[in-house]
Amino acid sequence: MQNFYTVIQQYEDSNPDPIILNTGDVVQLGEEYKEDAAWPNWIRCISKKTGKSGWTPLQILQINGETAVATTNYTAKEMTVTVGDVVTGHHELNGWLWCVRASDKQNGWVPKNCLKLIE
Repeated sequence: MQNFYTVIQQYEDSNPDPIILNTGDVVQLGEEYKEDAAWPNWIRCISKKTGKSGWTPLQILQINGETAVATTNYTAKEMTVTVGDVVTGHHELNGWLWCVRASDKQNGWVPKNCLKLIE
């Protein structure tokens, strides 16, 4: 089920060249994210195919030692939002929500703590 949210805190896309994975892609594993307890289960990965790195949810990885295989398609694309934007939330992972902005159909991950559910 899709829900509508209003942006209550501005967020700037901090990742202009995100990692993009397809099912079956192999990644080199890096450090796990530990800075914010609201965002658990993220690990820095480097795509063996493209060399791009980015935070990747542990749930989509089949780990084999120091490497892993993506079990689904994934992009670390973030979206810049400003207070008052209205977005549709499609999929939540580890404190982030995949959103589509109503005004221009832009999409990307937004931290859930920047959003308020429209009841």
